[in-house]
Amino acid sequence: MLSDNNKLSKIRSLLKKNDIQYYILPHSDEYQNEFLPAYSKRLEWISNFSGSAGDIIISNKEAFLFVDGRYTIQASQEVNKKNFKIYNYSDLSPIDLLKNKKPKSIGIDGNTITYQRVANIKKSINKSVKIKNIDKNLIDQIWNDKPTKKKSRPFAIGGINASGKVNYIKKYLNNSKADYYLITACDSIAWVFNIRAKDIKYSPLFLSKALIHKSGKCYIFSDFTNSKNIKFDIDIKFMNTLEINNFVISLDKNEKIISDANTVSFSLANKIKNQAKLKIEGDLIQILKSRKNRLEKNGMIECHKRDGVALTKFIYWIKNKVKNNKITELDAIRYLDNKRKKNEKFFSLSFPTIAGTGSNGAIVHYRANKKTNKIIKTSDLFLVDSGAQYLDGTTDVTRTICFNTPTPEQIEMYTRVLKGHIAVASSKIKYGETGKKLDQLARKPLKEINCNFDHGTGHGVGCFLNVHENPPSISKNSKIKFEDGMIVSNEPGYYKENHYGIRIENLIISKLSNRMITFKTITMAPLERLLIDQTLLTVNEIDWVNRYHKRVRNILMPSMNSNERDWLINQTAPL
Repeated sequence: MLSDNNKLSKIRSLLKKNDIQYYILPHSDEYQNEFLPAYSKRLEWISNFSGSAGDIIISNKEAFLFVDGRYTIQASQEVNKKNFKIYNYSDLSPIDLLKNKKPKSIGIDGNTITYQRVANIKKSINKSVKIKNIDKNLIDQIWNDKPTKKKSRPFAIGGINASGKVNYIKKYLNNSKADYYLITACDSIAWVFNIRAKDIKYSPLFLSKALIHKSGKCYIFSDFTNSKNIKFDIDIKFMNTLEINNFVISLDKNEKIISDANTVSFSLANKIKNQAKLKIEGDLIQILKSRKNRLEKNGMIECHKRDGVALTKFIYWIKNKVKNNKITELDAIRYLDNKRKKNEKFFSLSFPTIAGTGSNGAIVHYRANKKTNKIIKTSDLFLVDSGAQYLDGTTDVTRTICFNTPTPEQIEMYTRVLKGHIAVASSKIKYGETGKKLDQLARKPLKEINCNFDHGTGHGVGCFLNVHENPPSISKNSKIKFEDGMIVSNEPGYYKENHYGIRIENLIISKLSNRMITFKTITMAPLERLLIDQTLLTVNEIDWVNRYHKRVRNILMPSMNSNERDWLINQTAPL
């Protein structure tokens, strides 16, 4: 096995061989997935950074890792700082670095970087910079024990007929005077065709690309070509993954293809441009998918009830167990994961369960392992962020748990986070607003005492799809307006490095009425009463907590045993 130094040394030899000064390695695969199949975890292999977002740039003398605020602490712990300089995107972006370095040549793997991103690099640095697309990823050239690609059998799910979605795209193509709509985002393909698979962990995706013709004829390119036992209400031809290249080459020069700039790869886009006409737009399907229909709304509400049962039983268990037993973070993760797996319609987790006690809770996307695993102390705050994929929906919920008497500071910070959470959950905004205003509301109680959190307040969530889905979002960078039926997380937090972390996360669903957007909370699990300072809450905020707890109690009580019921009654009693 190569050491970290040897890996970088070999990459630098390849830089010289290919006559490039810098090599960009994004955290992505050829489908731009967030959770990567094992064979695509190139960034982790070269750096040991296991987070779900980041970029690496390697030069002849230096190597740089870029992460967002969720991962700054994690990166500093996982990555050898002698080999990599670590930057938060907000302090220095990859483009800023390249601007400063003024390279003459940059190497990329055009299959794993988007067309739009390469365009941005060229525009931002200088037009004379040479972008060299190297056929075989440099990491793959030295990764000798690279995992093989796993294949699963896709399956059809119920829901709104795929024919209706395809017809919408047909009309769009005809109005745009285009011939094909190219889909390269796996979650969009899953949604349009009502199919799911187990090609990767945590997201029920089918690794594939698709083309929809203006006639309604559909082509799916994947490793799975035998679709005889899958019933579709549309005309789909399954073809091998690599056949998309031949398909593109066979196009007529006058044919026009529409695709999404943020998901189509640089390589595929250029193949199309060399043969036919390519029109780059925003992803039409992402917006359609984010507006949950009646079946999706109902599924998300129902799966959150079942998920709430599992999480609430876990909270009761952990509160009682840690008093007299040595329970570790990994023990807690195993117990909670197993609770979910027993749920009706469970498919998989929606991301690796985050369970951090004390100082580990201050690492926003902490992932416990044998090296970092701590015994959970009753004197520490314990942060648990978890979720699952069910056949009818996707969950993502965070609770901060207290076992003993908390400090006045911990109570104040939790209550301020709660105030921000309530402000978002109970907000009413004009139709046309983005999540920027909600993000400001979430941060206001913390900013009053010069505190903040270094991550967005909320991300969109798919229905039995990606747990992180765009749009919508709640952040200072939100650009898409809220529509009826969008589901987004509401998760303000506070993190005191080396001490504790606090986050409260529920999923909320938007409702449009009389040109106003309101939100309904669909996550069902009790809040931490020990950490609430009622004197910091307004009458309306206390009323919100009491109404929420009443709903939680009424929905979850029938699934609890007698001891759990007694505890839940106390936990959700009116403030």
